[in-house]
Amino acid sequence: MEFGYTIPLQKHLEMEALPPGPTVAPFFNWAVHALTIQRRKAVLAMNCSTRYCILLYGVRAADWVHLPGLLQNEIRAAILREGLSEYEAVRYFALSGTLKRSTAQGPNLVEGLNWTMQTLLQQVSLLDEHRFSQPQVTHILNDEVYYASEFSKSGTPREFFLAGFRCL
Repeated sequence: MEFGYTIPLQKHLEMEALPPGPTVAPFFNWAVHALTIQRRKAVLAMNCSTRYCILLYGVRAADWVHLPGLLQNEIRAAILREGLSEYEAVRYFALSGTLKRSTAQGPNLVEGLNWTMQTLLQQVSLLDEHRFSQPQVTHILNDEVYYASEFSKSGTPREFFLAGFRCL
């Protein structure tokens, strides 16, 4: 599995530049971006193959140290929320390999993140400030239809993400 950190996230974490990515298949690669929504820090992670998103809201200073683990836990929870089995979640992580971090890059990636953040900002009123995970908002993000050139058709991030599991 690879987490491609955006430049704003790398600057927020005050880390040295990461190597360019990706080095893994796009289905196992997630672009990770830091943003501020309603004066609270948030992390948006988007699957680079499907645009499937997860959102962590209200990230505290102590959470940044554990960001990779928090993201992996949320990806696992999202897989289960989508109705897939524990076996499929375990298999996804086994096939994804060891965790790597890189710099997120690519025009499709930027386009996908911008599209997702625009949709997210329209749903700000639905954010639950008492929850770290935001399944209600991510459900909406993952149901937005877009044209995926790599699949040569229109669909939702959820449809493409679930279709990816049929190919594993």
